[in-house]
Amino acid sequence: MRPILTILFVFLVGGALHAQETIYEETRVPYKKEILGGIMLHGDGWGLQFYHAKYRTARDRRLLGFEVVSMKHPKEVKSFNPYYEDSRGYFYGKVNTLIVARPSYGRKWQITDKIRRSGVELNFIWSIGASLGLLKPVYLQIGTPDRIPYENIIVERYDPIKHDVQNIYGRASFVNGIGEIAVFPGAFGRVALDFEYSGNVTGVKGIEIGATLDAFARKVPIMYEVEGVKNKQFFFEFYVALQFGKKFTT
Repeated sequence: MRPILTILFVFLVGGALHAQETIYEETRVPYKKEILGGIMLHGDGWGLQFYHAKYRTARDRRLLGFEVVSMKHPKEVKSFNPYYEDSRGYFYGKVNTLIVARPSYGRKWQITDKIRRSGVELNFIWSIGASLGLLKPVYLQIGTPDRIPYENIIVERYDPIKHDVQNIYGRASFVNGIGEIAVFPGAFGRVALDFEYSGNVTGVKGIEIGATLDAFARKVPIMYEVEGVKNKQFFFEFYVALQFGKKFTT
């Protein structure tokens, strides 16, 4: 009898320890919403994310999102004036800076739940929405007269016909051209996998990996077009985002 009791004791203790490793200590409660935000990096820039998720069921969430991301042209190469060490770098041939605002609607479906506090919840995300391209003209510091050394430095909107490496001193402040921003409307779509790993049952910490597509009505003039340099109408990007937030029961 004693060996049997010993075996039962070991079995029960082992099962209890295993249960402590594989379930939450806290009682699981139904959540109503999530609010989270984060920073993302993609192939041609970076951006900020914000999500509001409302639980429709325990696994299905309606997702409202908003992002602001920078979008570079693949042909952007930073240049410097070789005659002035304190000059600011600029992108030769870049006539406009593109920032994209993305309001979106989508869903977040839970694929696997956490089985322990240190586990990972896996979700599938899709979203669609508007893609609002904000195009700001590039301003440069121009040396005059058109020879080295310059007598004066003035700020002018970049004109690739008028300005070249002989008279470009460097990049002007980003605020120049703010009042001349043009809006390029388009559409946006995303698919992604979300890995949520917070050890706090009401906390959100996650890594989102996915792909986005911004489609505009016409080519977005980021660069001055010459042979070998063409602007794009469609921007397909892979990205990774680090997110933080909180879940709410009310």
